[in-house]
Amino acid sequence: MATMKHIKAQIKSVANLKKMTRALEVVSTVKLQKIKHKTEQYRNFFHEFLSIAKIVHDKVDLFPETKKMASGKTLLIVLSTDKGLCGPINSKLFKTIFAEYAESKDVRKSVDVFCVGKKSLDFFVRTGFSTVGTLQVKDDFEGTDLSPLYTFLSDVMTKNMYSNIKVCFNYFQNAIKQTPVMVDLFPFNKASIDQFIEQIDVDVNVDQYLSSTKKHTDLAIEPSVECMRKEIMSQFMQHLIYGAVLQNKAGEFSARMIAMKNAKDNATGLMKDLKLQFNKARQSAITQEISEIVSAKMAIESFN
Repeated sequence: MATMKHIKAQIKSVANLKKMTRALEVVSTVKLQKIKHKTEQYRNFFHEFLSIAKIVHDKVDLFPETKKMASGKTLLIVLSTDKGLCGPINSKLFKTIFAEYAESKDVRKSVDVFCVGKKSLDFFVRTGFSTVGTLQVKDDFEGTDLSPLYTFLSDVMTKNMYSNIKVCFNYFQNAIKQTPVMVDLFPFNKASIDQFIEQIDVDVNVDQYLSSTKKHTDLAIEPSVECMRKEIMSQFMQHLIYGAVLQNKAGEFSARMIAMKNAKDNATGLMKDLKLQFNKARQSAITQEISEIVSAKMAIESFN
């Protein structure tokens, strides 16, 4: 049986761990509430943007057929966390990607990865994927913090380096559920939106998602249709990536909040067990001490 001194040290250690996990739970809860509000506001904005895009798409084809590169290389933009202590949120996303793109070395050679977050960089370097860029995003990030990623995407698309570009992130559905999703960023079309909605498992009709109640009979396009198409698609991609980062951050804070709550509850249960074990050890020590005193007294009386 462990000594009382050792049990006391364990109780103190678990108590400190409980305080730390409680603090992290509170911090994650506050951050989650802030980013949830921001995410909801941005979702409303994105819906309005899609409505405007639908109005333009009724007049001009925003999703022309895109010729795929002969090389068939794929670029994955993977969003992960920079820190740990957030449960299996990163591992679930990596497992989804690994299941599709890690069949053989040849498949890995045809995939480049741009890592947003330290955990994704560590994972893909360790597993032998080709990483072409990395970016770390702070918790209270702004749109300008993603400028290096936007610049990189604009450059590779101008040079036609990839036939397919996907964004991989955890979609925040609620406080206890985050779904790993992979969205086609290029080529992007109506089928991509259908696939995205199917992955997040929500009851949304795409036509309603892109609908507008206003009727527009006249549409003036300046300076040209091609310039307008490029600008809208550029904004579309930026808004989609920004929204994905928001969703991933909300999922991170939610997962960390749940993980820290579970750790705190486990620490509470462990402290109860340790205190019970300590009381048993103390009672055993007291009983032994009394027995020794009684035995010594009886021995002294027998000599007298």
